Amino acid sequence: MADVEGERPRWVWLMGFSNTVYGFGYAAVLVTTPQKLAAEGMGEPAIAGLTALALGIALATFALAPILDTLMSRRAWALILALVSAALAGWLLSLPASSPLIPTVLCAAALTLSLYNAAVGGWLGAALPKSCDQTLGAWFNIGNAFGFGVGAITQFWLLKHLPGVLGPVAIAVGVLIPLAVLPVIPASDSGRRAVHESFGNLARDLAGLVRQGAVVRIVLLFALPCAAFTLTNAFGGLGRDFRASDGLVGAANGAGAVLVGLATALIARQGLKHAPAPYLYLATGCVGAAFTLLLVVLPKTPLVYLLAVLGENAAQTAAQVSQNAIVFRSIRQGSPLAASQYGLLGTAAVLPYAYMQGLDGFGYRLAHGVTGSFLMDAGLSLAACAAVFVPVILWMRAGRLEAAG
Repeated sequence: MADVEGERPRWVWLMGFSNTVYGFGYAAVLVTTPQKLAAEGMGEPAIAGLTALALGIALATFALAPILDTLMSRRAWALILALVSAALAGWLLSLPASSPLIPTVLCAAALTLSLYNAAVGGWLGAALPKSCDQTLGAWFNIGNAFGFGVGAITQFWLLKHLPGVLGPVAIAVGVLIPLAVLPVIPASDSGRRAVHESFGNLARDLAGLVRQGAVVRIVLLFALPCAAFTLTNAFGGLGRDFRASDGLVGAANGAGAVLVGLATALIARQGLKHAPAPYLYLATGCVGAAFTLLLVVLPKTPLVYLLAVLGENAAQTAAQVSQNAIVFRSIRQGSPLAASQYGLLGTAAVLPYAYMQGLDGFGYRLAHGVTGSFLMDAGLSLAACAAVFVPVILWMRAGRLEAAG
């Protein structure tokens, strides 16, 4: 660790794997649970409704994140939330499809995992020097993608091949394994102050937080669909449009998406050395939208399906790396409200994933095919990038997207 205040600490890349808890846990929520329910006879509309409900509940993170800046350190919050998340994931995957508890446990798991993400993101944002933001932004995303990919590939296999409750227990233990990296994260000074902070002072400081110009601007930037690339969440059901086999669909959206995501995150990290994160974010949105438009004119073949899945996942990963860097850059070192700020900005980043999923589906119905989804996604992304292009340039020149003080 660093001995001098402000000195760049060692193992920043390893600290990013603290987010593997979030990725592996969310694989249980978004991938393994739907697989298990489908295998037990639940219909796709009911499964989709449960998934949408869980994601909707998780948006409440922005309202609950302030509690992570009070009562105890963010390190303690991260540990407690990880333990609860693991217990909920194991419980969820042990329930039969007929259980009336599934919606409640699914939503609780999604919300608890999102709060863990805010706790550890706020902890890192406040504890590390600002020189670490770009590296941390890339590896925090890699940690999430690695956990999600490993979970998507292994969890259902564990449920099928381990007897009784051993499968859910093994998955619950898997959620906790990444906690081994927490000791390398330095404790921030604000963690101790936050323990003694009253709720009255917290309310006052939160009011100041939401009035901060940088926070408002980043919320606006993230809430627009500049670079959401939500088509990645729909490709699992679009294989037939490209005459792709079930094997290709599984490989492309599983191992293929994970590998291209990891490679893209490392490339994006290098890109952040040459361009500020907001510029890279908008550039990713524009280039990704152009790629989506190219898919419109290509034949709907299995090879093009593979290209589409890998390309859209690469664009989404690059955008997320840029988002992470923007968020970490906006958090003042030692901030007593780091988790609140991370939770607010993280929720803003997730918002387009909610409404663009519906708009992409509307485009599909409107054009009677995947071409409508591509046109809708790319068109709205380009329009959003164009709308904020000049403001982002002006904000960057004035330093209005970074932490004050």
